[in-house]
Amino acid sequence: MSKKVYGKPIKTGWVLTLLGIVGIVAGIHFAGSTGNSGFFALMALGGLLVISGIVTVGVYAVMEMGVSRALKDSAPLLRFTIAAQDYAAYAAQQAQEIRSTNKISLIIALVFCGLVAVIGPFSVKHDGIIFAFVGVGLALILTFFAWSITAYRVNKLMKGDKEVVLTSGSAYVGGEFHVWKLPASFLSEVVYFGAGEYEESPTALIRITYNAFTRTIVTPYTVLIPVPQGMEEKAKAAVHILKGDVKKVEEGNK
Repeated sequence: MSKKVYGKPIKTGWVLTLLGIVGIVAGIHFAGSTGNSGFFALMALGGLLVISGIVTVGVYAVMEMGVSRALKDSAPLLRFTIAAQDYAAYAAQQAQEIRSTNKISLIIALVFCGLVAVIGPFSVKHDGIIFAFVGVGLALILTFFAWSITAYRVNKLMKGDKEVVLTSGSAYVGGEFHVWKLPASFLSEVVYFGAGEYEESPTALIRITYNAFTRTIVTPYTVLIPVPQGMEEKAKAAVHILKGDVKKVEEGNK
């Protein structure tokens, strides 16, 4: 596959980094020229943007390389193209999973921001109000990120690539790449459902749940893979292999 799957998020990461640098420089300039320490809040927000931008670029660059490897894999567990009529039902189900997961992550992050904004001013004697601005500013930034990322992923899903590639460590489906063989990720559940057994899905379906470290928490992600007619036995064999990996994870945690 020659096109860049995550070109837009990588460009967005660079833009955030640039905006963060501008914020830091502006904060230093105005704090020095006016003597107002409140501009340190702008510097702090700039620093957060730089960190967010660099992390965004790094994460999506790694995922881009992972997609390339998966698509070039000569012996994946499964590889097929989803029919247009089956893809519509799959996309609706997966979009619901994306919205639910991102909403939970945002709520947890906003609770942290609220604690910073409320407790911060009482914890520092001088200029403690800066923490309130940082907490509120960070909450606004994270809310914007969550909304933007969710909208981007759902839109990308609806227009997504109908090619599916499943390997022992990753899945490319709906134009999105999921990977669980990383130091901060692990596979937790793999289930095969026959046609009509999962929320009235017209086709058989594989549900994969994996956990990945995001921000400061471990977040569960669910991947749904519709299985075309005639691929059921291969899908069951793939699930059997992945369940073996889940068992290894469980034994390693004992």
